[in-house]
Amino acid sequence: MQHISDNILKKMNRKSTKESTMKLITRLRKEIPNVIIRSTLMVGFPGETEEDFNELYEFVKWAKFDKLGCFTYSKEEGTGASKMAGQVHPMTKKSRYSKIMKLQNEISKRNLESNIGKTYKVLIEDAVADEANGGAIFIGRTYMDVPEIDGYVYLKGKAEINTYVDCKITRVTYYDLWGEIL
Repeated sequence: MQHISDNILKKMNRKSTKESTMKLITRLRKEIPNVIIRSTLMVGFPGETEEDFNELYEFVKWAKFDKLGCFTYSKEEGTGASKMAGQVHPMTKKSRYSKIMKLQNEISKRNLESNIGKTYKVLIEDAVADEANGGAIFIGRTYMDVPEIDGYVYLKGKAEINTYVDCKITRVTYYDLWGEIL
């Protein structure tokens, strides 16, 4: 699903519209408790104007994605887009990427803060020594987290690798949860 102005969606031969995407997100959040909405978007597609980018930025602000990836368009020889007029300057693409990711950092942290005090089942995947406290910090993930893509849950307490534990979330960073094993 692309989240970009309808003008650019047409150039990319996409069938969805901004309106249909907004309706879908609204419906998912209304009908599925605790749904996690993730997406990936591209900046700098040929013909993307400052106005198009600003519309995308405002859309990301509105959507408040739980998880969001972003990348810059890369001209690939032999593709239709490589021949399109309006190739976006590399520095402009980099700037737009940075602006989107800075916004998403803020959104992600706010979204994660709503988890403080909640209890989750976490799959323990690893542990590292906690020399300051003479134990271990366990590393895992909840149902919200895709392996090797999303953040982690860092936990104090006792656990074993490859088991599920219940934990209480006590704090967050931009992409990670921290808590205590119950």
